[in-house]
Amino acid sequence: MALRRVTKKLAPVWLRPYIIKSYLSARGVLGQVLNLGDTLKLEFTYHGQEPRVYFPVGYARSHNVWRTYATHPPLQYSPYRRADLCHWINRIPDNLEKPCIAECEHILALAGNITNWQTGLQNTAHINHLVEQEKCCYLFTYSAGLVAHSRKYLHPDLWSKFGYLYPVFPAQPEYEHPAEQPFRILVIASRFSDKGVPEAVEAFRVLRQRHGRNVEMSIVTQAVPRGYQLPEGVTLHDVPRMSETMKRRMFQSSHVLLLPCYSDTVVPIVEACAFGVPVITTRIHHGDEFVKDGETGYLIKSPAFSYSDQYGLRWKYWEDFVADIDRMRANGELQSVVEQIIDRVELLIPDLGLQTKMRTTARQLHASQFSPEARNRQLIEIYRNAIGKT
Repeated sequence: MALRRVTKKLAPVWLRPYIIKSYLSARGVLGQVLNLGDTLKLEFTYHGQEPRVYFPVGYARSHNVWRTYATHPPLQYSPYRRADLCHWINRIPDNLEKPCIAECEHILALAGNITNWQTGLQNTAHINHLVEQEKCCYLFTYSAGLVAHSRKYLHPDLWSKFGYLYPVFPAQPEYEHPAEQPFRILVIASRFSDKGVPEAVEAFRVLRQRHGRNVEMSIVTQAVPRGYQLPEGVTLHDVPRMSETMKRRMFQSSHVLLLPCYSDTVVPIVEACAFGVPVITTRIHHGDEFVKDGETGYLIKSPAFSYSDQYGLRWKYWEDFVADIDRMRANGELQSVVEQIIDRVELLIPDLGLQTKMRTTARQLHASQFSPEARNRQLIEIYRNAIGKT
């Protein structure tokens, strides 16, 4: 996406398709090389360990949710040819050769393209066929809220195969938190409109007017439209993905993470818990699974969110949903989100004791729910149960 923006800005029209095509070809070749390296690594590190589970470790490079399978794996994974069980991501092969478990960002992702709602909605029968295969032992997503929303697309006879494991992030060492002013608000967004960046910025304008230089905001995103005016006090970090060093610096210098999102967003919340940073976010399909209202941060009411009863009805396509969010914003229907943000931030700014209490509780929630150790204990049990069924 960044390459397309730069190419459109700098390259002549006639040259743009060739640049994009060359990039995609090079990326494909690199992917094949990396996959070969992954296969060889699994072979060289295999020493007969049990249980013998295959995981496509290349996925660990593509998403923060899956990176911990490389950095904090539940076990030493085995080559495919030696495995008794496979662990797939966002897919279940048809006519399974080996027993498997699978994880998915949403049940409809099993149709092959999570970004295209219609692909999933039009292929629910095939998804059910994949899950009902005898060798498909278990399927999980990332929250109870996602399970509840996904179940409407899955036959009730298959619900016993479907559960959830929370995404995880490694625990972070204690550090001296910035107690002095200014109060720093961190926003992380992969997109602009549906991640609520306009509401975050609008709330900051008011906070800046009331508190002056005693409040600042950092936004980590590449999605701010060209020409969009950010107010004084906002620092934009235009990066596709934070390095671990940058992530540590951003969280350790922030008093609160603000995510007024209308679509699925959990990874930054899990990371914030690991660093002991309170979170203000919208109450969407997850409910209070990731933020305990008044304890680890605040949940604010949202007039709309993607994984609701309107999915596939009011919004048949992703573009319909984003257009509706933009329409609601233009009509002032999202102003309540702005007002709630301001209210919750102003509860935190003067109260150092509340900030400290929330940081402590956030770390406790991370240890019990969002740590690799907590995930791995459950995953090992899932692996052993699945192998025991075969």
